[in-house]
Order: sequence, then C-alpha cells, then structure tokens
Amino acid sequence: MSSPRVSVVIPVFNGLPYLPETVASVEAQTHPNVELVLVDGGSSDGSREWIERYERANLIKEYLPAGTPAAANWTRASELATGDYVKLLCQDDLITPSALSSQCADLDAHPTAGMAIAQRDVISASGKVLTAGRGCAGLPTGLVNGRRSLEVAARKGANIFGEPLAVLFRRDALAQALPWDDAEPFLLDMFFYAKVLSTYDVVVRKEAVGAFRISGSSWSTRLAAKQRQQFRAWQRHVEAIVPQPWYRIAEARLNNDKTTAIRRMAYAWLRVRGDLSRPAGG
Repeated sequence: MSSPRVSVVIPVFNGLPYLPETVASVEAQTHPNVELVLVDGGSSDGSREWIERYERANLIKEYLPAGTPAAANWTRASELATGDYVKLLCQDDLITPSALSSQCADLDAHPTAGMAIAQRDVISASGKVLTAGRGCAGLPTGLVNGRRSLEVAARKGANIFGEPLAVLFRRDALAQALPWDDAEPFLLDMFFYAKVLSTYDVVVRKEAVGAFRISGSSWSTRLAAKQRQQFRAWQRHVEAIVPQPWYRIAEARLNNDKTTAIRRMAYAWLRVRGDLSRPAGG
C-alpha cells in the first residue's frame, strides 16, 4: 500500500527572508509523497518573485491580489490541497524531516481523529532555541476526545495544540471546518481547532515536529493585551461547547493571565537582545 499523499500549504505575505528556509524544511521530509502549495497574498518584498522562480514536483502556486486578508489566504491555500492529510505551515516556521511521516502514522492509526498534534520548539528570529518540546500540556499521548482536549486547553489558558506547524489535519475534517476566520486574528488557529475538535478526536504525540519562530513579523509578538482579550473570547466559546463550573472558569482566567505575563517577558528579553528580526539576506 502506498504512503498517503500529504499536502503542506504555505500562505505567504511578505515572507522573506524566512520563506526559503521554511520551504527547505518541506523539501527535507522523509515522507515520499508530499505536495507543496504556495499562495501569495499580495507580497511587496520579493516573495512573489521568489515563488515564481521556485520549482519542484507536486507544486501548486497561486497569487492573490494585494490587500487579501490573512484568513482568505489561509482558506484558499487550504482549498487547493489535494492530499489525504494537510499541514498549514506559516512562512517563517520549520518542520523536522520526520514530521509528516510520524503524524501521518498517527492519523493512520486513529481513524476518528480529525487532527494530529505534537510538540514544537520555540526559536528566536536568528534560530536560537528558546524552549524545546513545548505543547500538549495536560494531554496524554495517543487518542484524546476532541471536546475533552478543548476543555483542557481552556483551563490551561494557553494554546496547548500549538501553531499550525504542529498540526496535521485529515483533509475531510479540514474541509468541513473551512473557512479560516480572522474575526479574532491572534486566535485564528485556535478558533479553527475548536471547529474541528467539536466533532473529531485528536491524536497527541509528545515529541517536537518543528519550530515556531518568534519574530517581529509574528502576530504573537504584538499587542499582548489584545491577545489576552481574544483568548478570553476563545475560552467563552469553548465554555459554550463544553460547559464548565464557575471555579474551573476562574482557574482558566488566572492561567491565561499567567501565560500573558510570561509572553510579555519573553518578547521584552528578545527585544533587548535584538533577536526579533533577521536582516534581509541574513
């Protein structure tokens, strides 16, 4: 039986200088059958020209007009995927060589799972590892009820699922949850996960399958107060799916406050070190 075909979709907007390294991490996959989808959302930094020059087997390219919202770019990239499984990879993140093979195996082994998640390293703009093996807190390895996983995430007050680099979707589950919605832009991924996990289970792997880069272009480095506000909105959304007693809700709010404080300190430290951006060509 041949290996399932996997699509990695990369929505791009002003993705240089990181985009070539991100694409290289896809090229280095041990999985034998990988489709790559690149959708540019109106870049002005040379990203579109880089994509136009780039060629490989199993490649889909599309160019959207300037001003295309991020969610529309993510949605179109997802729609173009033809693989049985789909990973959305942000333009400055990385995946390890065995990421697709290991997560495909997880979904193969658990047909009720709509998505597979794993841990990820957190790196600075220059690629320095800041935290290794982050994510999946409070979840056991293996198959977990989707609604139960949402309850754990809400109570933890943090994104225990990880950024999209740590997630592999079953394409049917992804398609049913589309479109991506950026009404709460800092929680674009979390609201989408909630749509999937309200219906499907999740399979958990306690090892890093990639690296999330903290950089000046990351939404996660801006406006911590808005991040906190939007996570509270996500917690309320989950509470409507999986009702919680008042003391659990209070615990969730407190944990989110702690997460916000830690994030602020981390970004401040990186700014002092000058490691929130990489010079073009660096």
